[in-house]
Amino acid sequence: MKRVLMVSCGGLGNGGVQAIMMGIVRNLSNKYHFDMLVFTNEVRHYDNEFLSYGGKIFRIPLYSGCNWLMQKFGTLQKDNYTYRKLKKILKQETPYDIIHCNREMDSAPILKAAYDVGIPIRICHTHIINQEGSILRKILNKWNRKRILRYANRQIGCSEEACLALYGSNTHYSIINNFYDDNKYKTSEMSRHAESKELIISQLGAISNIKNQIFSVKVLSEILKKGFKAKLNIIGFVLEESYESKLAEYIEKNGLSEFVKWHPGDCDIPSVLASSSFFIMPSLHEGFGIALIEAQAVGLRCFASTGVPSATNCGGVIYLDLNKGPLYWANCIVQSIEANPCNIDTRVYKLSNVMQEYSLLYS
Repeated sequence: MKRVLMVSCGGLGNGGVQAIMMGIVRNLSNKYHFDMLVFTNEVRHYDNEFLSYGGKIFRIPLYSGCNWLMQKFGTLQKDNYTYRKLKKILKQETPYDIIHCNREMDSAPILKAAYDVGIPIRICHTHIINQEGSILRKILNKWNRKRILRYANRQIGCSEEACLALYGSNTHYSIINNFYDDNKYKTSEMSRHAESKELIISQLGAISNIKNQIFSVKVLSEILKKGFKAKLNIIGFVLEESYESKLAEYIEKNGLSEFVKWHPGDCDIPSVLASSSFFIMPSLHEGFGIALIEAQAVGLRCFASTGVPSATNCGGVIYLDLNKGPLYWANCIVQSIEANPCNIDTRVYKLSNVMQEYSLLYS
């Protein structure tokens, strides 16, 4: 049985990237032996499930530096620290056939360590649209990109936009679609809230600035002002506590508490979506946005920002500019109430179809 070292973006928390990794492990563990590398000492959402498949979890706590200056500017030291720790693990373990790295720009030292110990298949997998930021960050990213392209012999990503952001335009890469579990999302078995006079709008994603839940609350407020009965489901785990506080404060300050329902990230998401009228994703940017596929899988019309890749449209997505504001979004949603049902086809994102692509990649 071939051995795979899966490298997480952080820990095994209940996030989108982790869900993709665990979907691969869950469905291919009968063909491959998986171990996992994480960058935290904390036991998180998927740890116990991963261990149930017989693999080990290796932990390299994030490099903290000896002072705040080293934490901020010690990229070389951080990479060297990661490289040394991982190379020691790789030398002690039974040789791996494959390393599957999900660390974006931080993949460089990991892939170099894999190259140096002779792992034959070295996969770099990008899930987000990298925001480069400062001049220093751009210089560091350029350097890391060169190393990634040198040491990875498989470059993949969840969308064209995500691949271009990490690998650049003059490189060979492959797109492997994110997937949803079609055993959980079956339209025929869902009891939609279709006959209700109340609009139920749902948003699924980590509570964070990038996911932009405050914008959704503002859209809800505009719909209520028009005299419609409406509620907003906010589904997801807390990624940024400061943003969660800001979101809760905005809801309370504007008297919207009774119209907003919070759901944890481990709730019965298919059922919540199935009881909804519409789905909203006003993200500032997305590498892909698998929640849109899940929403369409239960037949929902979706409203997403133009920062979300157009590949997420399976026939049910309307892309709107965030700059046009919450009132414009509210008008578009209201105008869609009487629209004909969408012609949605999510087959290319079904788990069973995408797993075949990973089997080919690993072989």
